Amino acid sequence: MADQPEALPATQGLSRSKVVIAAVVIVAMVGAGIAYLVTSSKSSGSANAANASRDVAGVTPTTQGISFVVQPADGSTDVTPASVVSVTAMTGRLVDVTVSGSDGSTVAGTMAASGMAWQSTGTLAIKTDYTVTIDAMTPSGKPVEQETHFSSLVPTSTLGCTISPSTGLTVGVAEPIVFRFDHPVSAASQTAMLADLQVVESNPVAGGWRWFDDEELHFRPEAYWPTGEQVSVQANLAGFDGGNNIYATSNATTSFTVGDSHISTANVTTHEMTVTDNGKVVYTFPISTGRDIYPTMDGIHIDLYRQYDVHMVSSTVGIPVNSPNGYDEHVFWDVNISDGGEFVHAAPWSVAEQGHSNVSHGCINVSPANAETFYNFSRVGDVIDVTGSPRPPSLSDHGTMDWNTPWSDFTPAVIDSSPGVAATIQTTTTTVPAPTTTTAPPPAPTVPATTLPTTPATVPTTTTTVPATTTTTKL
Repeated sequence: MADQPEALPATQGLSRSKVVIAAVVIVAMVGAGIAYLVTSSKSSGSANAANASRDVAGVTPTTQGISFVVQPADGSTDVTPASVVSVTAMTGRLVDVTVSGSDGSTVAGTMAASGMAWQSTGTLAIKTDYTVTIDAMTPSGKPVEQETHFSSLVPTSTLGCTISPSTGLTVGVAEPIVFRFDHPVSAASQTAMLADLQVVESNPVAGGWRWFDDEELHFRPEAYWPTGEQVSVQANLAGFDGGNNIYATSNATTSFTVGDSHISTANVTTHEMTVTDNGKVVYTFPISTGRDIYPTMDGIHIDLYRQYDVHMVSSTVGIPVNSPNGYDEHVFWDVNISDGGEFVHAAPWSVAEQGHSNVSHGCINVSPANAETFYNFSRVGDVIDVTGSPRPPSLSDHGTMDWNTPWSDFTPAVIDSSPGVAATIQTTTTTVPAPTTTTAPPPAPTVPATTLPTTPATVPTTTTTVPATTTTTKL
């Protein structure tokens, strides 16, 4: 009859989630043939250390010639998600190790070829009780079983992350990659996070990172993306410590393609916008930009989204609708280029001034026919470079922040020169706050003939639902 596995007594542990092994004490239990190898410990404290140091105190039971060290120790609580579960056979040999959670999950791991060690490769879940089941063999070939138990921490809150552009989009050559978090990330964790982010490019080009505030991180290439670039992004954040007892619980991914190079230059002094497609001029539009008291922002803008009909109401910016400068209008064929409400849009009321003078309240006015053409030509991430304006670009506006912030303010990502290699990150920089991310344009709708507004207006806001980031618009 084959030997039945002998259950070892439960190990005695230290309930510390982060420890440094300092000493070893062996206590013999007379008559039972059992010894416990107990490690004493001291705690270590910072969020950065919590991400870097992942060992937890272990206990070694010994019986009938077999002993092994288990970490975290039996009975440990508040174990961080990034902690590594490990079992090391000091004598004998491990046969199998299973780490199962009270939520029904199991933690992946690998066994050393020697059978002397097992280590987890997966991340622990928060607020979960875990059982470590060990099947082992004594040097004499006797099977034994042992279970130890620990529980993971209960965070104050969880850290969520969204990445734009969305998976499957084709974007313009200036589109940044934006990571938006639903809680602030501590300064120490901002630095640590970059090691867990991966950007893979089919045609590797230099890129860099910048935290625009403690909830928003951007990546952009040093120069515009190459046409046809395939980009995939992996945020390996499950279990990441964001600081202040806030932990991420899942990873995030996206992938997108870079389309044709659409670069438009709107010159406020010549009142003309030149539109290029892969370097070839395809349109030249007469324009009217912001008048002297409402100048259009200078600098490189990007297409944030398109919207066929934007409802602009002056009272939302403190101008009574029934005042001389008031308005309540639907404006058509709108390409948004700033959070502050700058659009390229149809302006039938200023056709006579387009190409000759600047009469708008900050937007780029074009004729209805040219507005429709530009709307259908555009995609999110396209370049609209405004030149000749006295008003500098905002470095906290999503339309202008990425490409007007000096490249020297970005932390370069080290990217291998061969295709398909992930960016590796070394350091980071933190700076001023900014609002939210860009959204993809809807497909151009088929619409009936429409009567466009005929009255000029000043600095309106949109009451439409796309996108949530827009607060003001300008005619």
